[in-house]
Amino acid sequence: MKKKYQKTPYKVILETSGIKFKGAGKTTDDAIADLGLSWEQIKAKGVMTISQDKKSYQHLFFLKPLRRIFANKITRLLWAKRLQLLLEAGKKNNFL
Repeated sequence: MKKKYQKTPYKVILETSGIKFKGAGKTTDDAIADLGLSWEQIKAKGVMTISQDKKSYQHLFFLKPLRRIFANKITRLLWAKRLQLLLEAGKKNNFL
């Protein structure tokens, strides 16, 4: 009997200070949480890339909002939902 393996539908790459952090999860919030960063480790602005299958979306975060994402779970959940909606809308290179 073959085992079914679970794919992680969302993948996140955060590039900040020349270092790439990768995470994956069932939801965008899980994928961002899988990066394993705390707000103290964020030292500069960064680009977060969220991908699902062949779709991908990049968003530029400045220092303060990026730190807020990793300091507060509610803010992380809010940005995860916002980035998921932008990914599904198919918008590319749209910086808020």
